[in-house]
Amino acid sequence: MNYSNPLGERAMIKKFEVLPSLIRKNKVLSSKKIYIIQGEVRVLKNVKVTASDNVALLLINGVFKGSCLKRSTLIFDQGSQLSAKKLNFSAADESFKPIKFADNGGLWFLGNFSDASKDGLSVKMNRKNPLSRFSALLITASYLGRKDQYISPKSAKLIDTGDDIDAISVIGVGHHEWNIDAIKSLYSADDGIDINNSHIRLKSLEVKNPTEDGVNLSSSRLEIHGSLILEVPKTKVMDRDLVDLETDDGASYLELYKGSRVKLNGVFGDEVVLSSTDMPKPNTNTDNERVYRFNGRLKKAALIYSIDQD
Repeated sequence: MNYSNPLGERAMIKKFEVLPSLIRKNKVLSSKKIYIIQGEVRVLKNVKVTASDNVALLLINGVFKGSCLKRSTLIFDQGSQLSAKKLNFSAADESFKPIKFADNGGLWFLGNFSDASKDGLSVKMNRKNPLSRFSALLITASYLGRKDQYISPKSAKLIDTGDDIDAISVIGVGHHEWNIDAIKSLYSADDGIDINNSHIRLKSLEVKNPTEDGVNLSSSRLEIHGSLILEVPKTKVMDRDLVDLETDDGASYLELYKGSRVKLNGVFGDEVVLSSTDMPKPNTNTDNERVYRFNGRLKKAALIYSIDQD
């Protein structure tokens, strides 16, 4: 497996700063430091995190009982703000060394667009509360999330965590709250990105070799305006798809705009609909495991959607 550590050798020469569990005041992150997320870290309402270009943050793997997810996680609460250029998130071990193994709670964005809940975290739309404001040029997430089962690298025993967690989770976020241009999700422990009861736009999205699905949309709308790359190569794992669309609270839509570059490699997904004049028709029958590949630029817009089928 090829893996380029976005931190390079910087972890050996930069200062570490362990972030507090509650970020109560506006915080500036410097590229001269590496920031440690050890347990649950929450950016509270009305608090803004501003990050210099190429700031690195490490999520420490392992169990943290005080965290709502029992793992290290960074949560931007409803009404919080992020202003960044390029941000790099990676898994790390207890000695703050980046590691190619995901056992953490991932990255969370909570909005004020719609009621939503996932993995025990929830938001309620309340117009008396401020909107969230999330802005970045690029967020890269490497080895984030948690599998439901894995072999412990220390004891070689099978560990059952009870549930898996996605690399990046977006819940209840509207497009007026979201100004993140691009996301790269690499080698996640579950879905590359999970979007729940939200409507967001991206110029580009790249998901590479997630443990489960590339993109999961739950009653959400995701617009892609420039590039979509989903590398979810076929393995022995069943029901591992490029896209998984759920419709518990309404339809889900993945919109690919005219001129977008699209590269797909994996099982397309079942019970979904593709509307496109450029892309070949996939097999979307239930329990389909046929590999689907496409690499090209769309001459016309395309739509992947599900109205009432999960």
